[in-house]
Amino acid sequence: MLERVGSGIPGLRCTTRPEPWLAGEAELFVWEAFVSGTGKPVPSEISQHAADAAAAADTFADRLEAGSLSASDVVCTPASSFNLAAAAAAYAGLAIASNELRDQVQVYRTRPALL
Repeated sequence: MLERVGSGIPGLRCTTRPEPWLAGEAELFVWEAFVSGTGKPVPSEISQHAADAAAAADTFADRLEAGSLSASDVVCTPASSFNLAAAAAAYAGLAIASNELRDQVQVYRTRPALL
């Protein structure tokens, strides 16, 4: 998906850090949704994938409104990490800072979507 976005919008600035995105320094913020356990929605008249995506979108909107995008629900510290989202963005040709490869990706645990 990132490769398709990158080919459609050459030079698109991407980040896995919420702060540069919120400051307008990047047009695309890539994060990970943790859709599991109590956050796993039950699909009604739509596929499970669509229900999971809706739950992720609702969670992101709630966190954006609450100003809590910097608080990841999963952290690797004190161990180091390899940011696969940043690697995928770089591979797709998006403009992303190389030092983000060693950053933790933001992971937001979902709650069931309000469908």
